[in-house]
Amino acid sequence: MKDQIKYAILGCGNGAKALAAQIASKGHSVNIFEALEPTEVFLKLQEEKVLYVKGDICCEGKLNCVTTNIEEAVSDRDVIIVVVPAFAHEAMFKLLIPYLNDGQKIVIMPGNYGTFMLKKMMAEYGVSKDISITEVASLAYACRATEYNTVTVYKQKRKLKLATCPVEKNAEILEIMNEIADIYIPADNVLEVSLDNFNAILHPLPVLLNVAGIEKNSERFRHYIDGVSPLVSKKMHEMDEERMEIGKKYNLNLMTTLDQEKMYYGENDCETLYEYFNSDESPYKDIYGQSVFGRYITEDLPYLLVPAKQLGEKAGVKTELLSMCINIASKLHDKDYIKEGYNLERLGIAEMSKDEIIQYASKLEKVAEASAI
Repeated sequence: MKDQIKYAILGCGNGAKALAAQIASKGHSVNIFEALEPTEVFLKLQEEKVLYVKGDICCEGKLNCVTTNIEEAVSDRDVIIVVVPAFAHEAMFKLLIPYLNDGQKIVIMPGNYGTFMLKKMMAEYGVSKDISITEVASLAYACRATEYNTVTVYKQKRKLKLATCPVEKNAEILEIMNEIADIYIPADNVLEVSLDNFNAILHPLPVLLNVAGIEKNSERFRHYIDGVSPLVSKKMHEMDEERMEIGKKYNLNLMTTLDQEKMYYGENDCETLYEYFNSDESPYKDIYGQSVFGRYITEDLPYLLVPAKQLGEKAGVKTELLSMCINIASKLHDKDYIKEGYNLERLGIAEMSKDEIIQYASKLEKVAEASAI
């Protein structure tokens, strides 16, 4: 084993627990932090400090600390991995920023434009630290908690994009993350990682096209099997083309959603998402339960589709299907998802040009030409 690294995992959901167990099983010191009020299940984990992973990967990890005290969780840690939904970024960053130290490495999994938000908040709070901020394109696993101390991993992704700001730190973070699981590959910058989160394509559109079916049978509804027909799949591919065009305008090396599926879970000859979801390589067949007010809309739409749409508009890309999803969801939920989501103003990049945004995605400091954030 390499020199022991001290980790903090911020978040206590399924993916966070699986990651904490996997890191601890390598012999590293791991603290896990929960921002919510402690439940009976959390208190039991806090007492026992052991997590188990079964399924596609199997491991057991003894934790150093399970806490609701952010200072205790992060103050002496080398690597801090934020594993929470995008709607919890701001709240988690607000807790974290006062306790950041020079030299710490922040990893946001999944990234979901978290680098822009964290840099903006640090500037607003007047906090300047010599840190790096890394984004990972997605959670490393398709998983579900089966007991309070056990996570079942249906499949661990085979390859997963990662990028760091500043970009000069990327090789160092890749080495650290690949010691945990040898699956991480480099992306050019954090903007590429955020735009390549395929949940933007996989989740909102099928939910919106299956509202009645989900409401009638929410517990047994299978998003990928019941919700994606050949026609729905066709529209998902068209929506993916909009995302890919945005990537071209920002000089990003994006992958199609179908190619990502094959990279993550296994190659085959499928030519459509519909075919892949029903193939032997699919990790989705036994995933049940859906809600028209669930995270497939409330997280992926405001924190992935909204910034993608506005980045596209800034670059002159037509985003008809992206915009349609945002408009329909806003009407159905009686919300203004453009206003509530990660719009470019909220991320601190609204006044930047396309080229300035590309530059800002690679450097910790703001570009000189851009307005203050």
